[in-house]
Amino acid sequence: MKSMLITRIACAMLGACCALPFAAHATLGQNAATVDGDQARLHAVARAASAQGAYAVHTLTLPSGTQVREYVAANGIVFGIAWDGPTLPDLKAMLGASFDAYVTASTTRRGVPLAVSNSDLVVFSSGHLRAFTGYAYLPRAVPAGVDVSVIQ
Repeated sequence: MKSMLITRIACAMLGACCALPFAAHATLGQNAATVDGDQARLHAVARAASAQGAYAVHTLTLPSGTQVREYVAANGIVFGIAWDGPTLPDLKAMLGASFDAYVTASTTRRGVPLAVSNSDLVVFSSGHLRAFTGYAYLPRAVPAGVDVSVIQ
């Protein structure tokens, strides 16, 4: 009975992330040009960028208060995304071509938090109403010498 409840909660979280009106369009594995239009598309109230050597971090604050951080390698490819706040960002838009692999892996996973980890994709999503957090990255796209723990 308890595992059924947890499965339903996990499915509800996954469904909710797809139904939210504010989509993040910086897609994993895509060019950084997808980051540039995010502030307008998301009606973000603040945007900041900081260089960290081999990568840059673009931070958007959505009207809901959710912060989305987009990690862009020096070659211009988005290799990681992280979020925290009262609502989930649109994971389908954020994960792009990797979303189907995430859905497939998460349907066989029991329990919360939702986590996927393989050689092509790592996703961790946790939280509850008004307090969501998570990150996603492409292991093969992480710049050499960058510790993946920076994606948070």
